[in-house]
Amino acid sequence: MLDAGRAGTGSAAQLVTGSVGPGGRAMPRQPTGTSQTCYKAPMSGPGPRMQIARPFRGRLPGRRRAVVAALAVGLVAVSATALLIEPRLAADSGVLVSDNASQLPLAASTSPSPSPADTSPSAPLTPSPTPQELMTPLVLVPPQDLTGYVWPLVNANVTLPFGPTSWGEMIVDGKRFHDGLDISTGCGPAVLAAHDGVVLAAGRQYDDFVGWEGDLTPYYDWLTQHKFWNTVPIVVVIDDGNGYRSIYAHESSVTVQPGQHVNAGDRIGYEGQTGLATGCHVHYSLYSPLETRTFALDPGVIERDRMPPAEIARVDPLLVLPFRCNVEEMVALRPYEAASCPPPTKRPPPKPTPTKAPAASGTATPTAGVTETSAPAPTERPSDTPTPVPETPAPTPAETPAPTPTPTPASGAVT
Repeated sequence: MLDAGRAGTGSAAQLVTGSVGPGGRAMPRQPTGTSQTCYKAPMSGPGPRMQIARPFRGRLPGRRRAVVAALAVGLVAVSATALLIEPRLAADSGVLVSDNASQLPLAASTSPSPSPADTSPSAPLTPSPTPQELMTPLVLVPPQDLTGYVWPLVNANVTLPFGPTSWGEMIVDGKRFHDGLDISTGCGPAVLAAHDGVVLAAGRQYDDFVGWEGDLTPYYDWLTQHKFWNTVPIVVVIDDGNGYRSIYAHESSVTVQPGQHVNAGDRIGYEGQTGLATGCHVHYSLYSPLETRTFALDPGVIERDRMPPAEIARVDPLLVLPFRCNVEEMVALRPYEAASCPPPTKRPPPKPTPTKAPAASGTATPTAGVTETSAPAPTERPSDTPTPVPETPAPTPAETPAPTPTPTPASGAVT
């Protein structure tokens, strides 16, 4: 018991690693094969109560490393799975694909200096690189519900409205149709973005973004063969981020580039007349890639230019632009807003301007209030009071001397 008490005063390391020898000294443990033993102190005696020695854990650090490695592999697998469901860039088209486009970061805005678009007749056939596009909603939004639009030109005049006209190249219900809104202020003013969005095309290579239904390769070949690229208008196409795209045609030059984000009212180019236009103006049109209706192209244009046979149907821009009372077509199209317009000011009828009497002719037609010039003018104007006329004395017979009797000759005398 004394030895046990002395052993209780020894270190725990001594108790675990060896046995008690003579004199109460701890002796080193001798390894015996692969088994390991632990010393258990007696639970009774005069010495202090001994604690039970813990098992030897020499191999646990290796197990811990294995567990940590397994956890690391699991985290890597989870991270890879998360990356697969994040927005990814399609390698073939460069279009950003995402389930929630409203939270996508937009391309950084740049402000390049104004420069004319490429006017080389040998422009490359490959369109501009596809930019980051805003994904469109899965449901087509009615045009009447669209908001956030501004006029592309300040104080512009409508020169050709949307709808049937002999000037149109599209065919709708058997009639020629103008698929956009022509507005003008003169050559040179800035063209503004009508809505927030991302630029899809800026220049003469825009047809891949305007909703043609068909193959454009024959048309591109025709332009190259005849060197007609300079006849193509300079156009800006912007994805408005609401399921619609805005098209601005006939600019003289552009100030944006594909992939650039713009806000409503930002300058995107300058008003011009490129593309064989008859005068400076902006052809503004609006359409949705989700639209299923189409507008047919004039068969003569298809045969001549090898164009696709149809395009996605357009929307009248006057349905979405801010209402203006001085645009007659808009007043007729949106009568619920026209009710608040002030009544038109009635102009007084023009005063009749006296005209010069026609020259006298052989057959004069009398005109009220005009004196006939063919009648001879009287020498004196008649008056109510007769003008006294000096009396002329009646002629009195002149006193002639009495005739003197002539002597009659005598008979036989000659006179």
